Amino acid sequence: MPVDAASFVFIIALAGVVNGLGIVRWLTGFTEYIRRRSSLSIEPYWVFALAACFQFLLHTLFWWSLWGMRGNATINFLSYLYLLSGPILLYVATALLMPNVEDDEIDLRAYYFSVRPGYSTILILLWLWAIFSSPLLRGEFAPTAPIFSIFLVNAVVMRATANPVVHGVSAIINWVLFAAVIGLFFLQMGGPTT
Repeated sequence: MPVDAASFVFIIALAGVVNGLGIVRWLTGFTEYIRRRSSLSIEPYWVFALAACFQFLLHTLFWWSLWGMRGNATINFLSYLYLLSGPILLYVATALLMPNVEDDEIDLRAYYFSVRPGYSTILILLWLWAIFSSPLLRGEFAPTAPIFSIFLVNAVVMRATANPVVHGVSAIINWVLFAAVIGLFFLQMGGPTT
């Protein structure tokens, strides 16, 4: 069925809730660090900080881009399940990336590299999902597909190596690509439509 304005809110509600859970997970972790800052010893790691902030921005980009679906997508139950898999992947990536504050010490570099295989695997799946969302929901690739493909290659590189220099470069590449996709496609609510 085509997604009209009346059905849009109903269809998107669950995707929005799941996406919101990821944002809540991110904010809860951040708030816990602030709350325990006097008793918590944090060994900072700039790559982790860039990845964590990037993850938060991915949640907001997903929410912002949902608006472009109204009136332009065709939804059935299977495509709806596919649509839901995006925010689920975002949530899982955020939950993996944000450490639980259980001890009084956190080495964010060691933590980042301990979750790197799982986190980067989820990013690979997320970028594959993003690339193929438009063809499945709208019938053709979105103009964002080339940039999302570069994100995908970057995630594959992150998965393939634990080299800290490579991860630093990958984190910077993610931010540059994010700025490019926002500047080129998502300054207006909903982003590109086909």
